[in-house]
Amino acid sequence: MTPKDIQKTVASLVKEVVPRNRDIVSRRFGLKSGKKETLESIGQEYGITRERVRQIEEFALKQLSKLSNDNADVAGYVNWTRNLIESKGGVIKEKELFRAFSGQESDSSANASLLFILSVDGRLVRSSENDGFYAFWSADAQKLDSFKNAAATLIKSLERSGSVILFDELNSFAKKNSVDNVGACLSISKSISQNIYGQVGLVSWSDVRPRGVKDKAYLVLKKTNSPKHFGEIARLINEAGFSNNKANVQTVHNELIKDSRFVLVGRGMYALSEWGYSAGTVKDVLIDILKKSQKPMPKASLIAKVKDVRMVKENTILLNLQDSKTFSKKEDGAYTLRKA
Repeated sequence: MTPKDIQKTVASLVKEVVPRNRDIVSRRFGLKSGKKETLESIGQEYGITRERVRQIEEFALKQLSKLSNDNADVAGYVNWTRNLIESKGGVIKEKELFRAFSGQESDSSANASLLFILSVDGRLVRSSENDGFYAFWSADAQKLDSFKNAAATLIKSLERSGSVILFDELNSFAKKNSVDNVGACLSISKSISQNIYGQVGLVSWSDVRPRGVKDKAYLVLKKTNSPKHFGEIARLINEAGFSNNKANVQTVHNELIKDSRFVLVGRGMYALSEWGYSAGTVKDVLIDILKKSQKPMPKASLIAKVKDVRMVKENTILLNLQDSKTFSKKEDGAYTLRKA
């Protein structure tokens, strides 16, 4: 059962149909070049409508299906494919099938020949690529429906969780949510993917499929889990390998300062707002802390609170506290907001 042998099997099979029908089927599947041709292009060459080409293709495939019933070579390729599909839990992505067969996922005459034989035989079920799934094969219609239900359940489970899951934890997450064959779900579903850090989630999430500098910056900051200078963030983005497009240092600064997910916590230093960092000037932070306190705060406690949400020097905090129009210093050294 080799890629070279399968072309001989296909040639032997199609020689039983008339030349025009043989040519149309060959070109529709790309048996010679690996590239499929459209009904329109074939119809133009023969001077017939695309619907007529479709009818001829359908007739020829029915004829070939009958001819393949007792063909031992055809049965051999079908059984090999069925065994592979069963070993994968009942479904397999078409490109993965091609890679296992010929060593390559891309279009080739060998892959086209396998697709042709499986289509003519008709015992295995193919699901064409659509908005939700890549093209895949299943052992039977029941396995196909079962897989689609599993993928839908996994998607809903991820939606409920609302956050990415480490790839190593995916199996336990799937088991908890009664999802079988999670590997196939990740491979075949277009709605689920993993980011460059091996975290799995929905492709609609920015931390799975980042769509710009801001999303990429969010991911690298979340990964490092500490504030970084915008120049360092740009370097981390470029080293992460999101794409060939390099992040510009100044662009990173310009984009982050406009996004509420990020807080400028020091000289060029950015943190994520979800970490508890507050936006605004040091004076704004002091006002916010004292408002929440509702009572005077000792200087040391106030400085510590500011440093929890800002990367700033103690002298800068003390300098801001000298604003007597905003802050009032009590006799015991504690600070409060001056009443209007």
